Amino acid sequence: MFSRSPTALGEGQTSCVSFLWNPFSSIVKMEINQQLEQQINIKFLVKLGKNGPKIHQMLQQVYGEDALKERTVFKWVQSFREGREDPKDNARSGRPSTSSGNENIDRVRSLMLSDRRLTVRMIAEELGLGKSSVHTNLMKHLEMNKVCAKIAHS
Repeated sequence: MFSRSPTALGEGQTSCVSFLWNPFSSIVKMEINQQLEQQINIKFLVKLGKNGPKIHQMLQQVYGEDALKERTVFKWVQSFREGREDPKDNARSGRPSTSSGNENIDRVRSLMLSDRRLTVRMIAEELGLGKSSVHTNLMKHLEMNKVCAKIAHS
C-alpha cells in the first residue's frame, strides 16, 4: 500500500486519527429544507397578493431568527411576481467537482474503513487525490469527523 515510516511524523512519534459519523450533519440538511420551505411559503403568499414587507413579517413570526433576510424575501417576491414557478434555487455555474464523485467517495470510504488510523495526508497519497478533496469526502460526503489527533512522544 504505502509506507508508514517513522520519518513521516518524526522518530518515536505515533499518530491517532479516527473518524466518526456526525449526527449533527442532518442539521445542515434541515436548514436547507427550511430555506426551501420558506421559499415555497413566499410563493404561496405572493399568489395571495401579500407584499414583501408583510411576507417578511409573517416569516419572522413563524421562523424567528431562522427567517430569510428581508432583502432575500424581496428578491423572491419579485421573482414570483415576474412569473417564476420553481421555488428552488437555480443551479450555479462553476467547474464540476470530480474528486467528490461516487467512485472517489467509495475509494476513500473503503480505505478509511480498512485502517481508521490513516491520516488525510496518507489517504490522499495512496489514492492520488488532494488533501482537501479527501477531507471534503470524509467530512461532507461520508459524514465522518475527526475524533482524535494526538502525537505521543516516547
